[in-house]
Amino acid sequence: MAQLKIALEWFLNPDHLPLLAAQEASEDEIELIVPDDHYDGFAALAAGEVDIVVNEPLHLLEKHSAAMQSHGCFFETDGGVLLRDDVLSRLAQGESVKICSPVSNEVTDELCRRIVMVWAYQQGVDVQKEQIQVLEKGFDHITNLQNGADGAWLAFANIEGVMVKELGMPIIMVTTKDAGIPGFSALELIGQAQAAPEKQAAIARLVTHMQEAVKTWQSHPEQALALWNRHNPEPQADAALTAAIVTDTLCRFETEIAPSAQRWLSVWAYMQGLQVDIIDEEAYHALFPSLEEAS
Repeated sequence: MAQLKIALEWFLNPDHLPLLAAQEASEDEIELIVPDDHYDGFAALAAGEVDIVVNEPLHLLEKHSAAMQSHGCFFETDGGVLLRDDVLSRLAQGESVKICSPVSNEVTDELCRRIVMVWAYQQGVDVQKEQIQVLEKGFDHITNLQNGADGAWLAFANIEGVMVKELGMPIIMVTTKDAGIPGFSALELIGQAQAAPEKQAAIARLVTHMQEAVKTWQSHPEQALALWNRHNPEPQADAALTAAIVTDTLCRFETEIAPSAQRWLSVWAYMQGLQVDIIDEEAYHALFPSLEEAS
């Protein structure tokens, strides 16, 4: 039996269902660690404190202190910016808007602004970058919006997108697709490059359990909801809302999880075009070893 420590990207949610299924099914000891900050997992990976980081592929493109490798994407959704329905008219009047995000840096802020600016331009409104302020305000997009934020960035359609609809909030979602930007709202399994063979073997077993669970849920979705209800950190949450989120999420999981440089190459190329500080092409391809190299 091996031990695997897995750092999540933010609070436990239905996106992590395959990990929960593996945790229950595996003979290995699998620990899921909820972070205080979106980048905590990368710092822990560099320090050797965790074996896997779960995070968006966008962050693979950023420069990190530790050499990393992808073990594959297990989930992909539509993602983008949640905006109050009066944001467009305010931007048209030259006002500034404040958009909350779990992280604020050159790469993610630029993408957020691009999405909003392209969307507004499509509606006939020319927006300046300075009108869009991105503020680091934690993971809880819905609470931030309820507390007066104009928008929330790095939102997922299957979680916050479902929530704003079910709660009847005056919010629209502008996705990367709406702005003509390659999608990256997904979750990758990210480990250290050249990890010990026993860790690589444990990660391979993890992936197998995850794939098996997703295939089972295609015929038995009720098992996924029951699994989430066993692990939900908010057991008093509205049952109908919870079921709606889980139902929307199930179709977003991958039945085959493997490293793929091709999958995110368009995202890397797009970011290169923005001239932000990301890894070069050689470093990008090094993130995605073949299965033979990874074993």
